[in-house]
Amino acid sequence: MLISEKINKIKEDFSFFDNWEDKYQYLIDLGKKLPDLEDIYKTEEYRVQGCTSNLWMVPKINDGKINLLGSSDSVIVKGLFYLVYFAYNDETPETIINTPLSFFEEIGLSAHLGQSRSNGLNSLRKKITSIATELSNK
Repeated sequence: MLISEKINKIKEDFSFFDNWEDKYQYLIDLGKKLPDLEDIYKTEEYRVQGCTSNLWMVPKINDGKINLLGSSDSVIVKGLFYLVYFAYNDETPETIINTPLSFFEEIGLSAHLGQSRSNGLNSLRKKITSIATELSNK
């Protein structure tokens, strides 16, 4: 599936919900779909700074594409990471660099996050873009 198709699917899925309680519940349910992250990766090396909750992201490169592993101790943050994972997992660094995660604003999620979660989400965006940029320069 192309990244544009993945992003359109996210926007379409969130459009089915009329209120934010349902959208948050859906976000929590999405987070439960993440593959388990082994405890050996739950270290400061992989922790995304800027979020009150712990969020760990492990990027791996495989055949020129970035594979993401990640988890959080917060169910909401885990759901947010799932959306990033769904959009960016198994994409090339160039695709990631050229496709900002603007769907968070488009589905209205950014406006409904608290300050610390918004900061964490922005930190996650920056970290992924930085990793993609570093990998594309190799």
